[in-house]
Amino acid sequence: MSRGWNLSLPVLTVLVVGYAWLVAGAPRKLHGARLYGGPSEGVSVLSLRVESVERDGEHEAPFWSGPLTAHARASSGAEVVASVPQAVHGVVDLELRFASTLHGPVEFELRDAASALLAGGRFELDVTRWAARARRRGGWIRGRADHPLVLSVAAERGAFVVGAPAPLSIRVEHAGTAVAFATLTVSVEGARLSGTEQLHSDERGRARVFFEPTELNPSVRIEARTEDGRIGLIETPISVVAGGMHAVLANGELRIESAVPRSEAFYSLVSDRQRLAGGLVALEPNGRGGSVGTLPLSHSQSPSWVVVSSEVDQNSAAAIGWPLASGTEPAQTFDVADVLLLDGLPAAFAREQARRSRVRWLTASFIGLSFALSVALLLLRVRAADRDITQHLGQDLDPELAARIAPRRLLPVVVAVLAILLGFAALGLIALAHAR
Repeated sequence: MSRGWNLSLPVLTVLVVGYAWLVAGAPRKLHGARLYGGPSEGVSVLSLRVESVERDGEHEAPFWSGPLTAHARASSGAEVVASVPQAVHGVVDLELRFASTLHGPVEFELRDAASALLAGGRFELDVTRWAARARRRGGWIRGRADHPLVLSVAAERGAFVVGAPAPLSIRVEHAGTAVAFATLTVSVEGARLSGTEQLHSDERGRARVFFEPTELNPSVRIEARTEDGRIGLIETPISVVAGGMHAVLANGELRIESAVPRSEAFYSLVSDRQRLAGGLVALEPNGRGGSVGTLPLSHSQSPSWVVVSSEVDQNSAAAIGWPLASGTEPAQTFDVADVLLLDGLPAAFAREQARRSRVRWLTASFIGLSFALSVALLLLRVRAADRDITQHLGQDLDPELAARIAPRRLLPVVVAVLAILLGFAALGLIALAHAR
C-alpha cells in the first residue's frame, strides 16, 4: 500500500500542477464595458455610450454577448432600467430618462444576458467640468491695418476639413464701420474656390465664397477696392483640421463625410450644457476616394452642435463639434469629447487576478500536502523495513550482533527526504514561473 502511494503521489502532483498550469490557472479573456457620456448634474435625461470589449492579453476587440441590462439609481432613490438589445461593433448609445432633475452621484450597473457585471460604480459630472474640456475653433482673422480698408476672414461654420467645401466669410471695414459694395478679388493656394464671380460686399460689408481645402496648409489672398479708390488687403493661412470629418444638417438629415476611406463615424449631439444624443453612422465610398454616410436627425435645442470623430470616445484632435444652426456671425465649433464615466475592465482584471491567485494557492497547498504525505509514507516504510530486518536477524543472532549487521542510520533517510523535497520544490517553481 505504502509503496504504491510513494510512487503515485509524485505522478498525481505532476498531473495536478499541469492541470493548474494549462487549464484552471491559464489566463482567460476579460469581458467588460466602458461608459461614456456628458454632464449628470442638473439634467433629467442621461445620454450614454456603452462600449463592450473583450481583452486578450494586450489585444482589445469589440465584444457582444447578447442583450445587456442597464440599471441606474439617482441619489434621490429614483431608478431607471433600460434594455440594450443589440449593438454595432460592441458600441451602442442609450438614453435614461428620470422623472426629476439629477443631483449628486448616480449609481450604475451594466450586466450581460448571464447577469455578469460588465461595468459598475458611481459617477458624477457637472456642466462646468464638462464644458471646460471643450475646444473651440473659429472666429475672425483680421488683416493688415496699413490700408484704408481692413479685411477679415472667418470660417462660417468654425472650421475647414480637406475635401469639403464650406463658406468662408469676408468682412470689409473702414475705421470700424462696414463698407458696402467693395469689389473683392480672391485667390488661394492649396484650395479650390467657387462663388467668386463679380464678388462685392453687401450692406453689412460682408461677402462669402465657398472654400475647399485640398491641402492641410492652404492660404487665401483677398483684395478689396471701392469706387472712391480705397483699397484693402489680407493674406493669411487658413487653419484646416487634419483628419477631421465634415458634418452638415440639411432637411432633417445629417450628412457626415470623410476625405479618406472609413467604415464608420461616431457622433454626439450636444448643447452647451448637456449631451443630447449619440450614435454610430455607417460610411460608404463616395466615389472620390472618401466616405459618406447619412441619418435622420432632429434637434430642438439651440445652440447645439454635432461632434463627429472616428474614435468611440471622440477624444481626438480631429474631432469637430459642428454647429447645427447659423447666425448673423460666423460660428465657432464646440469640440467636446465624451467623458469616460465608468470602466469595467480594471475590475474584470482584478477578478481574474484573484481567481488565478486562488488557483496558485490551492496548487501550492496541494504540493505541500503531497510532500508531507510522501515524507510520512517514506518514514513509515523505512521504520517498517527496519523492524522486519531486526525481527528476521533476531531469530538467529543476538541483539548486539544484529545491530552491528543492520544499524539504523539517519543519514540515508535525510537524503531521501531532501531528494523528495527537491522534486516537489521543482514542481513549485514550475507553478510560480507560470504565474503572472
